[in-house]
Amino acid sequence: MIPPQTRWDIADGWHRTFPGTREQVRQARHFVRAHLPCHPDAELIASELAINAVEHTRIGEPGGTFTALIHPRPDGTAYLAIKDQGGPALFGLPTSDHEGGRGLHLVEALTTAWGVKGDATGRTVWAELSPPAP
Repeated sequence: MIPPQTRWDIADGWHRTFPGTREQVRQARHFVRAHLPCHPDAELIASELAINAVEHTRIGEPGGTFTALIHPRPDGTAYLAIKDQGGPALFGLPTSDHEGGRGLHLVEALTTAWGVKGDATGRTVWAELSPPAP
């Protein structure tokens, strides 16, 4: 059964909004795995994007939320995104060698393309997944 907060819009695909806490990242992973079972990396990608949103945007503040969006395509590719509520954080691949901060390197390695759109009032970090292996 699909949870009531999960929605399907024919033009947009699946999306679900989660409270902006670290604990909800796991729920976002489960949501993605349920709707993209043929894309084994999708769960890890969603986790990396969601944790970045929780740690680096306004969604970690009381009442904050993030939305996971999934767009499966007829050719087997998929679009996955995490939409946040913005904040002062800048996104991009880290340039230092400190521990942590490697999640976007994973996203880059596991996707055909990824990017960020939006600004300090709200961002969407998206990734395109290649078709699953036969």
